[in-house]
Amino acid sequence: MNPRRRRLLFPALLVVLLVVAAVVSLTRDADARPLETLPRADGDETAVAARVVSIVRDPRISESSGLAVSAVHDDLAYTINDSGNADVVYAVRISTGEVVGTTTVSGTPWVDTEAMTLHDGKLWIGDVGDNAAQRRDTAIYAIDEPGPGDHTVRSTRYPVGYSDGPHDVESLAVDGEGRFLLVTKDLLSGQVLRFPDALSTQRTNVPEPVGDPTLLMATDASTSPDGRYVVVRNYIAAAMLDASDLSLVRTEALPEQPQGETLAFEPSGASYLIGSEGSPWQLQRVGFSPERAGAAVPSATPTPTATPSAAAATPSAPAPTELGRPWFVVAVGGLAVLLLAAFGVWITRRDDD
Repeated sequence: MNPRRRRLLFPALLVVLLVVAAVVSLTRDADARPLETLPRADGDETAVAARVVSIVRDPRISESSGLAVSAVHDDLAYTINDSGNADVVYAVRISTGEVVGTTTVSGTPWVDTEAMTLHDGKLWIGDVGDNAAQRRDTAIYAIDEPGPGDHTVRSTRYPVGYSDGPHDVESLAVDGEGRFLLVTKDLLSGQVLRFPDALSTQRTNVPEPVGDPTLLMATDASTSPDGRYVVVRNYIAAAMLDASDLSLVRTEALPEQPQGETLAFEPSGASYLIGSEGSPWQLQRVGFSPERAGAAVPSATPTPTATPSAAAATPSAPAPTELGRPWFVVAVGGLAVLLLAAFGVWITRRDDD
């Protein structure tokens, strides 16, 4: 290599290493903060307030990927696992994390259930996960809200397809008029899709894009009890949308979670719950206000006092496995390596010339 170009290589390497070090440093600083911040739509920085309500320790729920809070049974939420698990809905006591019921759903076997919502007295379950974007059998299933206790039920199946080919979807909600919504889990941004009519069991239901693109890698969504807002989440943030036109109102950062997958409004509308995959996992309550970000967290149920043994049994949160700060660092590091390699190729070609 030409000595002059070799001299250029070392400063370039130093710059790349400094960039990676800076990103890692910023990431660690952010991890040290109890609440994170993201820019709001109007440019202000906001952060949500949250508290741990309970810890779900039941080993049967290790991949919680959908969440819905009952409006008729006090202190009760429902959740499901995603692909590779039994076709079971779990009823969970919100204030304690105890599983107080299971509903085994018979009929068409689920493939990758990733979302759920309560609407018109029924529990709607979205078998719409599609990591490889190749499924032709996606569907939404409905059962009567089961409540606590053990049940076995048959579901009603509503086929789902897309006009532009398969999508990976993990979010199911409704708009202000009660029409069902899906949100695609895309790498660059999520697209809100709306079904134009009531769902049909006889034909494939095809939702169409509506509103502005929303969060990338969306993992869940929920509609406020008054039907005015839809909140979409990914692993680190939540976006509040106007349910009438699905336009962005603001974006807030969510508390750190190992792999934040779920979100569901509570009946008061003053808060929503968030959860994550893993076992055990935390149910956290996040304050919600349409008028301002960072709303206070209501005490709808008592907050359990952690005992030393319980705290010791709770594992430290691993890094998110799909998107989050560790992936960001890896991405930046990979980009730095590619830039450095490109620089080396350029030098070599110049030397050969």
